[in-house]
Amino acid sequence: MKKNYFLSSVLCLGLALHCIAQTASWSPVTSGTTNSLLGISAPSATVCYTSGGAGTILKSINGGTTWTSQVSGVSVSLYGIHFTDINTGYAIGDNATALKTINGGLTWTQMTVPVTSSISFRYVYFYDANTGYITGGPATGTAPGTILKTTNAGSTWTSLTTTGSSTNSIYSIYFTSPTDGYATDYSGKIIKTTNGGSSWSLVPSGTTTNLQTVYFTSVNNGVVTGDNGTIRATSNAGASWSGVSSGTTTDYLTGSDFYDASNGVVVGGNISANTGVILTTTNGGSSWSSYNPGTSRLFRVDFVNANLGFAVGLNGTILRYASNVGIAEQAGTLHTFNAYPNPFSTSSTIDFGTFQFSKAATVQLYDVSGKLVRSIVSEQESRVTIERSGLAAGTYIYKVLDGNDYIGSGKLTIE
Repeated sequence: MKKNYFLSSVLCLGLALHCIAQTASWSPVTSGTTNSLLGISAPSATVCYTSGGAGTILKSINGGTTWTSQVSGVSVSLYGIHFTDINTGYAIGDNATALKTINGGLTWTQMTVPVTSSISFRYVYFYDANTGYITGGPATGTAPGTILKTTNAGSTWTSLTTTGSSTNSIYSIYFTSPTDGYATDYSGKIIKTTNGGSSWSLVPSGTTTNLQTVYFTSVNNGVVTGDNGTIRATSNAGASWSGVSSGTTTDYLTGSDFYDASNGVVVGGNISANTGVILTTTNGGSSWSSYNPGTSRLFRVDFVNANLGFAVGLNGTILRYASNVGIAEQAGTLHTFNAYPNPFSTSSTIDFGTFQFSKAATVQLYDVSGKLVRSIVSEQESRVTIERSGLAAGTYIYKVLDGNDYIGSGKLTIE
């Protein structure tokens, strides 16, 4: 979710941190393939995966600097990929292809799904380590739309009914809680569930344009994007949606991600000109600025933290966003710290490894609105444990400080 000079307030913890302009940039990296890359998932600052045409799956173990090919065992286009940790992941695509790995992509196995091979899967999304969704529909992009759900990490999948919501092929899905979720379809429809997907109802999108992404930064605030530069936003949990200017009417906006409640990125491009575009917001999607990365069309984007992100696209395009500073409080090197388990239900430990603190180690935990919800100070420890007690399920950002100096950050998910 970021860029170079065009993003002067690059995806930081909105209420707590302040970023430095011109300290980060998007740079192309060699993917080793000319197949289009259609999905991206970065479960950590070091381990990243992308999927695409002709069964392509690539993996990086050095923060996206270099990539190696994995054997998927299929030759169809893999439109989506999602990892719940560095080893457990899912890839989906044409002909009802649904793959899973539990060993970091060393091997991939086909999962059993309750649809025929005429269904093309478009998106895979996991709310937590066990609960996930696959969306899609007929390869023609027509009705009926398909939503599958698992509650046991892909061991079994059930088909959810969208009867009454008249959806075409469903492109994207997002849940703000275990019960409340949203999905978008090929004909501009937005559907909502309040019971974990057991039933869905239409909400007024205000458009008939193909909607490709949906992302919520809080229970009430969400953004959808689509063809012809379409961006629409809600501030009342989908009860109504209003148009937001993207600055373009020719670009298809096919990927979105937010780092916090304020800062987000949308990627896409112009089909006829085959040019990519990156849009950024620093106010939760109320307004957007545009950047031309000088690449082919982009399809998806994913960010690990405020300082590292990836966008992928046509002809094997991979863009890596990296910041050397990123935070005004610290002009030194940012560090990556591992948290385990992640996601977690009771507690998670952040391991500082061999880092030598000159002062007290402090871990600050923020919710997606940027509110500080916990602060832990450790004088002589090599790790800090964060207890679940009193915290709701969802995504959190942790910030690590050496005394008052910011030295790194990451994501935590509570199941």
